[in-house]
Amino acid sequence: MLKENLKNINLGLIIIPLVLSVIGLIFIYSSGIIPDGSNTGQYIKQIIWMVAGIGLAILILSMDYSQLVEVAEILFLIGIVVLLATLVIGKTIRGAKSWFGVGGLGIQPSEIMKIFFILLLAKFFSNASPVENKFRTFVISIVMLALPLGLILLQPDLGTSLVFLGIYIVMSFLGMPDDRYIKYIMLTGLVTSILVLGNAYYKFYFLEMFQSKIELFEIIFNFNTMLIVAISMFLYTIVAVVLEFFNPVEIIRKILPFTVIAGISFGVGAVSTVLLKPYQWKRLLVFLNPEFDRWGAGYNIIQSKIAIGSGGFAGKGIFRGTQNILGFLPEKSTDFIFSIISEESGFLGGTIVIALFCIYFLYILRTVSNANDKEGMLISAGILGMFFIHFLVNIGMTLGTAPVTGLPLPFVSYGGSSYLTFIIAAALLANIHSRRFVH
Repeated sequence: MLKENLKNINLGLIIIPLVLSVIGLIFIYSSGIIPDGSNTGQYIKQIIWMVAGIGLAILILSMDYSQLVEVAEILFLIGIVVLLATLVIGKTIRGAKSWFGVGGLGIQPSEIMKIFFILLLAKFFSNASPVENKFRTFVISIVMLALPLGLILLQPDLGTSLVFLGIYIVMSFLGMPDDRYIKYIMLTGLVTSILVLGNAYYKFYFLEMFQSKIELFEIIFNFNTMLIVAISMFLYTIVAVVLEFFNPVEIIRKILPFTVIAGISFGVGAVSTVLLKPYQWKRLLVFLNPEFDRWGAGYNIIQSKIAIGSGGFAGKGIFRGTQNILGFLPEKSTDFIFSIISEESGFLGGTIVIALFCIYFLYILRTVSNANDKEGMLISAGILGMFFIHFLVNIGMTLGTAPVTGLPLPFVSYGGSSYLTFIIAAALLANIHSRRFVH
């Protein structure tokens, strides 16, 4: 069965993840080198995860992906239970309670949950009527998103939450009977971002720098104000929906989406003032200008830029990066692995890695367009969204154009649960592509 399936697979869907994995292993080894010449040994754990991941990939390639879709609800419920357990008995690493310890290895359930979420959403949208119950379809899909998203935000893990939201938006544009709701979600995200970033800038830069309060901002960014606005908007929405049911009014119908957007945005703003810690606020802020907190949250970005810039065109040589070996660059095997690649192999090496990802994305787009059933198309699109957000945010972190959110570079960064998730996703893509003539 496996041999037969491999005949129909575009080899790029297999070769590129493996090449990126080998590149990652080389630079994970490099990131473990310390000044005395010894190595921390992280690469050994990564080899173990790679072997386990390839084994899982072979298993997935030997079966029909529709079998996984059939049990999507069960997998999703298991994932929710594990996320709940993580909040109770999980390990706290880098400020987020999102890990289970297994021997000397750690598992991050939210990573594997991405696959379960993609499978469930693909099944749901595939069975949704393209004409009837458009709003009902939207509401149910939002509930599916809110369950894992809410639990992950409680950890708190903003980076992973962003990935779930991105997956949902990509799959909804293709699978939702009416995409105007998704446009509302994107507008909500924009307003929320402006509100949260404005709060971060005012409280953690402006006040510290100028020691002068602005009364208008004191009112807007106050927890009580944001909560009152959110509750008011939601109460208006409830009243408007009741009026719409008994006596429809055109102007109320037109205003309603924007009151919901305002309610959600101010609600998230209020919650963020309670949940986010000072270092997380500064992480959101320093990507605009690392100098806001040069020796704190901005330190990683500054050192990353130094590493990338010092690599020049061809790099300093593999295993010879000074920012790397001398320990100036924190989280170098995970968040900032691309910085090491650029320092040791230069612009040339960094460009090769980016080119491999771009080619891989083109292969995935071809898989989306060639899938012969809606479930396969939606799964491929969801995986594309997941990979692209990880790629865009991780590279952006190293260049200082995105907040430092802890998202790994697919196949390349050190990490067991993330690597398993990426290799399973890659196997699903190959599986869907190999069965494009079957479904």
